[in-house]
Amino acid sequence: MKKLGLVVLMLLTMASFVFAQADIGLKSIGGKVGFVMPEDPIESTIGLGVVADLGTITDAIHLDAFVEYWGKSYDVGLFEWSYTNITIGATAKYYFEMDSEFKPYAGGGLGFVIGSSSADYSGPNSEYFTDTSDSNTDIGFHFVGGADYELSDTMTGFAEVKYSLNGVDTFAIFAGVRFAM
Repeated sequence: MKKLGLVVLMLLTMASFVFAQADIGLKSIGGKVGFVMPEDPIESTIGLGVVADLGTITDAIHLDAFVEYWGKSYDVGLFEWSYTNITIGATAKYYFEMDSEFKPYAGGGLGFVIGSSSADYSGPNSEYFTDTSDSNTDIGFHFVGGADYELSDTMTGFAEVKYSLNGVDTFAIFAGVRFAM
C-alpha cells in the first residue's frame, strides 16, 4: 500500500511540474478554408472552419478547438446525392523548435462528428422509388501537420494537412488566419 501511495505522490508531483507551465485560455480565433477529399464514392469538395487557440499545456504543446463543415451534392443518373459533415473537436499540437519565422507542428485529437447523407430520385415512376436519408454521430480521430507564420503582431497565418478517421474518412489541406484576442 505504501508503494502505491508513493507512486501516486510521484505522478502528482510530475503532473504539477508539467502543468505549472500551462497557460490555458482563449488566445486567438480565426477561420480556415480547405480542399477536402473524402473516401469514395464522395467527390472532393471545399471545407470551411473556425479555429480557436486555447493556449499551451507546455511550452511546446498547444491546444486548439475547431468546428469544420463540408458538404457535397451531385447528380448521378436520376438520383441527386447529398452529403454533409460537421465536426466539433480539439487538437493538441506539438511545435518543433526552429530558428525560422515558420513554426512547424504535428499533432492529433478527437472530434464529435455529425454526418448525414440523402438520395432523392427525380425520374419517371417516382412513386415506385423512395427517397432515402441517413444521419449519424461518431467520435472521430484526426492527425495534423502544418506550420504557423506570424503575419503581424495580432495575426497569424497557418497551413496544415489533416487526415480524419470517422464516419467518412477524409484527407484535407487547409489554410487560414487567426487573430489574437
